Amino acid sequence: MKYILFLLTWCVPTLMVAQNTTNSPTSMFGIGEVTTGDGGQYAGMGGVGIALRGNSFLNLTNPAALTEIDSLKFTIEAGVMGAYKKYTQSGIGNNSTVGNLNNLAVGFRILPRWYGALSISPISSVGYAITLDQQVEGTNGGIISSYFEGDGGLSRINLSNAFLIGKNLSLGANLSYITGTITQTETQGSATREETSRKTACYADLGMQYKYNLNKNNAFILGATYGFKQQLSQKNELSVSSTSDDTTIDKSEHSVKQYMPQFIGIGLSYNTPKWSFSGDYKWIQWNKMESSQSIVSYANQNLLKLGLAYTLGNPYRTPIKLMLGAGTSNSYVVIKKNEPQNYYISTGAAFTLKNKNIFSFGAKYSDQTKVNTGMPREQSLSFYLNISFSERAYRGKLQ
Repeated sequence: MKYILFLLTWCVPTLMVAQNTTNSPTSMFGIGEVTTGDGGQYAGMGGVGIALRGNSFLNLTNPAALTEIDSLKFTIEAGVMGAYKKYTQSGIGNNSTVGNLNNLAVGFRILPRWYGALSISPISSVGYAITLDQQVEGTNGGIISSYFEGDGGLSRINLSNAFLIGKNLSLGANLSYITGTITQTETQGSATREETSRKTACYADLGMQYKYNLNKNNAFILGATYGFKQQLSQKNELSVSSTSDDTTIDKSEHSVKQYMPQFIGIGLSYNTPKWSFSGDYKWIQWNKMESSQSIVSYANQNLLKLGLAYTLGNPYRTPIKLMLGAGTSNSYVVIKKNEPQNYYISTGAAFTLKNKNIFSFGAKYSDQTKVNTGMPREQSLSFYLNISFSERAYRGKLQ
């Protein structure tokens, strides 16, 4: 229990505040750069999760997987990430380094067929700083510089429940409170314009897994997830100030509608004591988002993820899992009809220690194709560290 108290008192405020994991110019649009859920014990498997389950694995991508966790223990997971990112536009390159606490969760059995988890994780991140030089009309080569800066993002506090129906079917639900603040500033000469948007929503998504045992050791798992569309409640404020005459104007501002999108996901995995193969497909509906700029629109996403893991050593004692993964998706932000295709490859390993705690790490290389001339291209190398540990619960309450 002392571990849980530590995580709640220190890690939760850190994740809620320090959530910047990007310096991408495109993060100024929509709700920012959306996280893909790559962290956690299986980060090296390409972010798959719809059909994954394990007795020491808090898989909140599909909450139905919680019915597999050890029924006599609290399972606790915490992870961090760091990334080196490079941005190239019109032959000019820029790079940055970012990092943050990536996931935090506590899961346990509540009743014989009822399991639950409490977690917190980032949803999106905004982080950019751009200087734009423009020629002033009517002058002989006069130049004026504008500086654009943004930060913030959204996080979710998640209450998950899962129920075991019979021997093979599991159903689950994530009930989430989403909150965050995004600040965007434009400075031109002595004048500064700052827009602050505080966003909140209550959100829900559902999950299902069916385990089909071929024999004692080998099994197929079919998984499915569904998320409801939910409009974000926004409180927007505009502040305009000038250093030349020390004036400041503050007022509320009307905003375009933004949503947590509807999504549908399906996954399939095949598992043996030594091997695990898994694949996910996910459709995310972003086109309901409104844009305040004519050159920007939002497109529905199609995500495909594949992953495999191989276990070294005795799979029931202190195994080592080696992982590979890959994935592809289109960007949900479309600028001047430019819709780049994102792809990535990943690898990692998970080590089970003598006390049955699990230490894992993952690495992912990401790049883009179909980037139009003059538009920014993003490349990144990300690293993930995660620890999963258990604390024995009081047996008398669980029998």
